[in-house]
Amino acid sequence: MNTQFRKIVIGIDFSDASLAGARWVSTHLAPRAELLLVHVVPLPRPPIYLHDHLGSTIHQRSTLVPRLYTALRGFADLLSSDRVQVGIRTGVPWSALARVADEVKADLICVGRGNKRRGSSRFGATTPQRLLGVSGVPVLVIPQGVVTKPTRVLAALSGRPGGERVMPVAKSLASAWGSQLEAIHVVEADVRHDSRISMGASRTDLIGALSADDGRSIGIDGLDESDLRTLASQWLASTISASGVTASDQTSIRIGDAGQELITAARNEPGPSVVVMGRVGETLPIPSVRAQYRCGSTTRMVLWAAPGPILVLPLESGAAQALPLAMKTRQSDMHVPTRAEPLALGL
Repeated sequence: MNTQFRKIVIGIDFSDASLAGARWVSTHLAPRAELLLVHVVPLPRPPIYLHDHLGSTIHQRSTLVPRLYTALRGFADLLSSDRVQVGIRTGVPWSALARVADEVKADLICVGRGNKRRGSSRFGATTPQRLLGVSGVPVLVIPQGVVTKPTRVLAALSGRPGGERVMPVAKSLASAWGSQLEAIHVVEADVRHDSRISMGASRTDLIGALSADDGRSIGIDGLDESDLRTLASQWLASTISASGVTASDQTSIRIGDAGQELITAARNEPGPSVVVMGRVGETLPIPSVRAQYRCGSTTRMVLWAAPGPILVLPLESGAAQALPLAMKTRQSDMHVPTRAEPLALGL
């Protein structure tokens, strides 16, 4: 996975969070990258009985484009980078941003997260969460109020296939910022069980002496917390080694709810921490068909409550090149009738 971001799509809705997020990206994340500031003019997705009225809605919103473009260009001029382009699209914000990123071959999408959030946000109702459902490239979510360089980078390793791809990205960011790098793995609470077997040797000695087949024969129920930590630590060390990263500044094994433990870890230090985590996709029974990329409960919780930026990486090989099915079937969200094509200004 590419660890340097050269072309970044930034969603701008003119909220304080989105404007501050763009400043943070241009200042701290990628001052030499090509930035594409994209504002999406939302169009309603009406029920069938309102389709005859959609034309007038498009026309009314088209009249706002010159002023929106001027405002977007003015904000771009305030950024320190001289590699900034601007553009305006219509449609559903999350799908339009994903489509733009695919068209321009961007390697990152950035959006801001405001301080005022409703409870429904925890269940996937926000633009960042829906964006993760269709985007094949990494997504960075920047909470409002984050303005300084991070002091720590948390690499969250989930124990799923592809998790080793998180480490090189986290290491690259930590090196660029001169920040501390911590690799963290959370053993989910439902894996923890009391020991159900009794043996004379100490459990740590037992784990070290077991062959792979013997270990599997014991089962999860035969492992106590000490065993779990020992095995998790061994796995974490091998994963870091397999990723090509020589070492992290610190490693941490936690047991509990993954989302809550990551949030707690991110809040442990007074300075801002960046969480780098992965998410996986789902494969449908139909060959060559991919479902929407999954945004699970852990990702949703971290996006909801983490105090610093969250970088979510696709763990599938070649995910950035494969346009998700959801985007292929929603092309009407990205484009408007020919008379409104000027809304694609600047891209």
